[in-house]
Amino acid sequence: MTELKMRRLVAAGSSMAVMIVVALVAIWVIQLVAMGVKKAEVERLKGEIARLEEERDDLEDEIDLWLQDWKIEERARQLGMTDAE
Repeated sequence: MTELKMRRLVAAGSSMAVMIVVALVAIWVIQLVAMGVKKAEVERLKGEIARLEEERDDLEDEIDLWLQDWKIEERARQLGMTDAE
């Protein structure tokens, strides 16, 4: 193999290695950005879940209140559905 062919082979190998490194770094950066976006979405969803669970607990308490006999009778009196006041 001549010296010129050897230089061309080394240059081609070096440029190929640099291109592979650049491609891998680009893929790595894209993955980091995607992970950051997903992490933010997970945090947003966790907050939404906490808010909805709190709302559900409040509604369950309200339902329990409205299922009590005294509350039903009170509301019936307010609506004029009973004779006793």
